[in-house]
Amino acid sequence: MDESFEKKEFIFLMKIYSKENIEFGKDLDYLCFRNNCKKENFLEDLFCYENLNVVVKQKRNNEERFALYYIYSEKRGRAYVLKFYADKIRIITIYSLGNKTLKKYNKRKFKNTEGLR
Repeated sequence: MDESFEKKEFIFLMKIYSKENIEFGKDLDYLCFRNNCKKENFLEDLFCYENLNVVVKQKRNNEERFALYYIYSEKRGRAYVLKFYADKIRIITIYSLGNKTLKKYNKRKFKNTEGLR
């Protein structure tokens, strides 16, 4: 599937939900500590698509989930894995992307896109 189509599909689905319909799969304090960030920053990222670089639709265990890669600079980024339900969005995990990971992803995962900005 075309990645721009997946990105458009993700943005369309996000417009259906509000910030109150989000559920975290892991402990929120743990996610905030691991990413050195606050809950408001996670929600702001999800509903603002400015830094959204790549959206990958994944099929696992007969369910569809989205892997989102937000790239802030050549050295910083963040990845979200989430799933849409009928009434909510479940954020499965969030993890930071560092310099080495971004270089590796740019060679493998982002090779069909514009790459790093």
